[in-house]
Amino acid sequence: MTKDNANLRYVIDSFHSKALEGNPLGTTADRDINIYLPPGYYDDEEKRYPVIYFLHGYGGHNHSWNMAAKDSDDGSDYWNLLPKKILKEIDVDRLVDFDKLDDLITQGELAPFIFIQPDGSLHAPHKDGALDFKRKPMLKGSFYVNSPHTGNYRNYITNDLIEYIDNKYRTISDRQHRAIMGGSMGGYGTLNLAVHHPEKFIAAVSLSPGDLGARRLYQVKLRVPLIERIFGEKLSIKIGDSTMDDILDTIDLIMPGDSRINYDMNKLIRENPDSFKKVHLSLSCDLDDEFKLAEGVVRLHDTLSELNIPHEYDLSRDPKAALTPHGLGIGYRVIPGMKFCLKYFK
Repeated sequence: MTKDNANLRYVIDSFHSKALEGNPLGTTADRDINIYLPPGYYDDEEKRYPVIYFLHGYGGHNHSWNMAAKDSDDGSDYWNLLPKKILKEIDVDRLVDFDKLDDLITQGELAPFIFIQPDGSLHAPHKDGALDFKRKPMLKGSFYVNSPHTGNYRNYITNDLIEYIDNKYRTISDRQHRAIMGGSMGGYGTLNLAVHHPEKFIAAVSLSPGDLGARRLYQVKLRVPLIERIFGEKLSIKIGDSTMDDILDTIDLIMPGDSRINYDMNKLIRENPDSFKKVHLSLSCDLDDEFKLAEGVVRLHDTLSELNIPHEYDLSRDPKAALTPHGLGIGYRVIPGMKFCLKYFK
């Protein structure tokens, strides 16, 4: 397939967020955005497109843990860095990048849409200085919330970013053509944005969301089978403990002490029961998620069901995700999540 204007359609843009100006951490309000424009975008200058916003997970930013072109320096194809023996255990065809989106849209399996991946990091380094698979620094995450201790990251997305994208790109700039989705930290962020701003989104897809109000996070002993296979048991334990230590340190930074209860998603849904009666919701997690998030997703499902809030729900065990049920459990569900959003665009 010929990639029409692919070099112009795979965009790294940047803008200034007023919501992040003067944040308590003193980190930059200038943020990069990873943008995908669909095939045909430059063929008809009058045509407009729906938009899906995707919120990345903890430890990354919009140049890391994201989706990009295969040959991009920011490509999300971390799996191809793995030994071939391990790679054979992964269903790479179910993972998504810009090239695959081009193919799916061109073949008619997906309707054309604009795909936006913002930077949701605090621009503060991991407390142990940890690096990701590509030897890039891992950063503390914002969880996409408004916090008096770290900054207004919810407003950054729902006010500043959406306004910027709608003004610069040919979006259909109404809630009927705008959806939000994300994985892990971004899965929580998706729920947080949608429960506070149902007027902004027609659909929300939350993949393996964390439960920030849950004390059980402090009991999690993170053990990733993939890390153990590559580095051995001793180092995998060290990496797992360091990862959890940094996440809990960040949560204490964002929402210290008793304030944490105000970010509990079950509490927020009960306080705003009409939000997800307006936003079509999909909620999922792998049963073997290493962060033990499945239990929290069950609680969310129970809360939604108790309040008679319609939602799609997928809590299952995927054998092809066994190397990292969290990472692959999210990765395998991205394309189905896109299809969920697209069916609700008018």
